[in-house]
Amino acid sequence: MTSAQRRERPPTAGSRAYRWLLVLPFIWQVALVPMVNDVSFAPFNVPFPMLWQMLGVIATTAVVGLVFRLDRRSGVDAEEREFIASTQPAVRSPHADGDAS
Repeated sequence: MTSAQRRERPPTAGSRAYRWLLVLPFIWQVALVPMVNDVSFAPFNVPFPMLWQMLGVIATTAVVGLVFRLDRRSGVDAEEREFIASTQPAVRSPHADGDAS
């Protein structure tokens, strides 16, 4: 099976379990903040909670990028093309009514 054939398969619900990785940035940015809020360590004179949030932005970017690549590998591109094609309004030709102008 070629990579093109592998990409054209419609994704199944089980093949999208990796999307649960998108919960990690939420846990980092929201759920763990109370734990790091009282840390007095200040590298480079930057308060640790601020550093934690900046590192969270980098971690979020990495997770979203990983999920994007896994989506493309699992064939979501084909599903997206089908969705866009099905939601596009029908384009009518200006001469479709038989008017010869």
